[in-house]
Amino acid sequence: MEVFKYSVKDLVLNESFQQWVLNPDGDGQSMWQSWQHQHFELLEEARTILLQLRDRVEEEIDADEHEVWNRLEQSLDEDEEKTLPCLTQPVHKS
Repeated sequence: MEVFKYSVKDLVLNESFQQWVLNPDGDGQSMWQSWQHQHFELLEEARTILLQLRDRVEEEIDADEHEVWNRLEQSLDEDEEKTLPCLTQPVHKS
């Protein structure tokens, strides 16, 4: 009989397991599916943690992206304010 030596932490850090959870159509499906039947609770706990981590990272990326766009927009607005007075002054030809 096969001895299952993975802990929840081991599974969360295992690249093959990550691919199985995050990319269900990828390789390694049959191995993890067969292990899931024997170690359902352990795999389900690790899967839940991994999905929560992914969601948290995506939220942080979205927040960071939003902040970058806000800074860019603010910078463009400031640049526009600086250049507009120059454009509105009449040009004197000699």
